[in-house]
Amino acid sequence: MSTEISGQDRAPDPAPEPPPSSGFDIGPYRLEPLRPSLPVLALAPMAGVANWAFRLVCARLETRLVGVEFVNAKVVGHRSHRIDRLLDYSDAEVYAETGMSVLAAQIYGNEPELIALGARALQERGAQIVDINFGCSVPLVTRKGSCAAYLKDLDRLYEAVRATVEAVDVPVTVKTRIGWDDDTINIVEVVQRAQDAGARAIAVHARTVVQRYSGQARWEWIARAREAARIPVLGNGDVRTCEHALAMVEQTGCDGVMIGRAAIANPWIFSGRNGAPLAERVDLAIELLQLMARFRGERVGVLETRKHLALYFRCLGKQSPVRLRILTTDSLEELLDFLRGWRADLPDDVDEDLSLTGAEAASLAWSGTG
Repeated sequence: MSTEISGQDRAPDPAPEPPPSSGFDIGPYRLEPLRPSLPVLALAPMAGVANWAFRLVCARLETRLVGVEFVNAKVVGHRSHRIDRLLDYSDAEVYAETGMSVLAAQIYGNEPELIALGARALQERGAQIVDINFGCSVPLVTRKGSCAAYLKDLDRLYEAVRATVEAVDVPVTVKTRIGWDDDTINIVEVVQRAQDAGARAIAVHARTVVQRYSGQARWEWIARAREAARIPVLGNGDVRTCEHALAMVEQTGCDGVMIGRAAIANPWIFSGRNGAPLAERVDLAIELLQLMARFRGERVGVLETRKHLALYFRCLGKQSPVRLRILTTDSLEELLDFLRGWRADLPDDVDEDLSLTGAEAASLAWSGTG
């Protein structure tokens, strides 16, 4: 099986055409592609990004699975504004009623029993799936025995999955990496242990823990994971365009594709598009600002939405008066009025490519979830 396009700057064209897909099941949930020529696309559970406001936007744009930013099992029972925000699944009821997406709440911890107890609390809050994070590579986390540290002790990984499966009534899934470093790549055994413990799907970020977000994602290991699995496998890593997603399925046989950083700049990727016209981007900016204001309050909501707006409108250039106005206006009302006025003068146009380059994607690497 060829692995020639596993590099960070793989060209987006031409796109291979995968065979028609009928989707796959995670427990009672049937995940189907938007159309047969697309794979099932999922939103990665990005820390600091995958709040309910952004999840809802991505779900409306047709992502089939939304990942929730991870939460430490030790704090699930605590009460604070921060924890309440992390555990705010305001979008879960929408998905349950409409079926537009499925919510996978992610948990981590250094004790299998605490993960299981925390998972039960996430289920009670509305999680349709509980995902266990075995992929986060942040040293502060792994030194405490959490997340990717489990890749060094697969008996403990098995126990964490088994205990969680027994504790909840919803499907349990896993997100992980291919191994700790180049000398200890053990993704095939991880898949086998996770599915034997009762996991219903596994997402594989095709980098080692030591790599963090650097270098190339090694898709050949996703292919090996798929060959070893009896459960659905979602591939993750270096997917920045629709063509990359198609190529990942073509080259690895994975059941679906999980998209992270690319979705921050281009949530339209879930609709099978590498961008959107300027007018449509303004419409989405207005929608996201309003949702984020409800989620974080007006002042903080505006500030936290800027990371998205900077990417939606980067084509304007850093010194553009319009771009500067968008990124420096603190008042929600003023910003919405400006965007609506600008939108009224914009013609309907063709999609503009919002795909990230390899360097741009690298600049968005954060202390995320794997």
